[in-house]
Amino acid sequence: MDFRFSDEEEKLRAEVRDFCEKEPPETFPCEIEDEGYGFGGWSRAFTKRLGEKGWLAIAWPKEYGGLGRTIMERYVAAEELAYHRAPQYGHLFGDAVGAGIVTYGTEEQKKEFLPQMARGDILWATGLSEPGAGSDMLNTATRAVKDGDDYVLNGQKIWPTGAHLADWCLILARTDPDAPKARGLSTFLIDMRSPGVVVNPIIDMAGAESFAEIFLEDVRVPKRLLLGQENRGLPLVFGCLEGDRFWGRCLRHAGSKKDLEELVEYINQSSYDGRRLKDDQVLRDTLAEIAIELEVSRMLNYKAAWLLNQGASISWESSVVKVFADELGQRIAHVGLQVLGPEAQIRDNSRWARLRKRFTFLYNFNRGLSLAGGTSEIQRNTIALRGLGLPRS
Repeated sequence: MDFRFSDEEEKLRAEVRDFCEKEPPETFPCEIEDEGYGFGGWSRAFTKRLGEKGWLAIAWPKEYGGLGRTIMERYVAAEELAYHRAPQYGHLFGDAVGAGIVTYGTEEQKKEFLPQMARGDILWATGLSEPGAGSDMLNTATRAVKDGDDYVLNGQKIWPTGAHLADWCLILARTDPDAPKARGLSTFLIDMRSPGVVVNPIIDMAGAESFAEIFLEDVRVPKRLLLGQENRGLPLVFGCLEGDRFWGRCLRHAGSKKDLEELVEYINQSSYDGRRLKDDQVLRDTLAEIAIELEVSRMLNYKAAWLLNQGASISWESSVVKVFADELGQRIAHVGLQVLGPEAQIRDNSRWARLRKRFTFLYNFNRGLSLAGGTSEIQRNTIALRGLGLPRS
């Protein structure tokens, strides 16, 4: 097996690296900072800049504003941006919607939405989970009822990232309450400025405001904004989740690598009770284990990206990527707080204050990432059934 990237991929990586050095991502204003995913925050300004470079739609067809290049090139660019902690919230969560429009959308929908998304003119959220339908979306209770040339939607969505900042949202709703649960769901493209849409940000245990809740009260949606076939929305959503679990986690190793490098720098320059931290063999072994796990994570990501590049499904490989990345992130945050000590929570007057603040935040925020996008238990079930072919009981 040849793990080398092509000349085109390496050229693109160099272009992205050069861009990040000349236009440092941290100089762009952010509506949401990096909250633990490891690939930067939400910045409309930075997203627009990526749109100008053509990097928001690298693998989309040229006729809809894309560059018509490969999935692997898209991955390489995103990975390099993640290492530099570039704000990517604003478009990565819309990638799943873009993929759905490319695959299931009408020609009218493709021409209307994809070029705008490629330029960074509109940002998206995905409204799938509900208070009573998290990992089990078959329990979706949000209703969509036909009324003339519209559908009328009523219901509640919870946890969509950036929904309070998004312009549009992909909403899953039940269009046939009498059909089997898996057959009566449909997906809609909702303008977040529509009458009846109310969005409230949710402050999580780490003090972050990346998540939100959406209330839909008699929201009228034109029939032209039904994405895919009525009552056949589940395959589209599964495709979105497959992409969300991969793209929302495959970049964490790049950001975590940066975290590890900064932690090592701290250790090399710090002492405790007159002893240099870098001489602690237990600590050295622990960091070596994390470095190895980061390489494992990177290889898992490359395999999944390669499969996508071949046009293959990653229905269970995306679950492997997600579980490993989420739980590795928790381990790194735990080790970071152990190294920095209790003062990580209170000291803010040293050159390491930013590092202490970051690891304190990561420790709190990362506890929830193994729930977001489907719990680790659900992911392990998917791996067992689809990846290993184990029986259901």
